[in-house]
Amino acid sequence: MSFQRYVALGNLGSDPEIRKVGEKEVVKFRLAVSDPFKDKTHWFSCEYWRGGKVVAYLAKGTQVLVEGTLDNQEWEKDGQKRTATVIRVDNITLVGGKPQGATAKKEDMAADWA
Repeated sequence: MSFQRYVALGNLGSDPEIRKVGEKEVVKFRLAVSDPFKDKTHWFSCEYWRGGKVVAYLAKGTQVLVEGTLDNQEWEKDGQKRTATVIRVDNITLVGGKPQGATAKKEDMAADWA
C-alpha cells in the first residue's frame, strides 16, 4: 500500500483562473510558499477540480492552506518535452481575513462549500 498527501501554506500569486474542461470546472492558481530557513520562495501551480464557486473567496494575496496530491504533468511545446509538478488540491482552507478583491461574504462560505 502507498499513500501520498501534500500540505502547503502560502499566498496566491495572482487572481485564480477558472476554466471549463468538458462538464467540469477547474480553478487554477499559483501559490507562493516562503522558506524562512533558505530565505527563498517556492512557487507551485495548483488545480482545484471541485467547482468554481471557490473563486469568489480567492484573490491575489489570499493566504490559504491547501491539501492534495502531487501530479507530474508532461507535454510538448515547440518540439521540446516539458514537465511540471502540480498540486491537485482536494481541500482549501482560508487562513487570513477576506482579501481585497474577493467578492463573497463570510456568511455565505459554509453554504457554498457544503
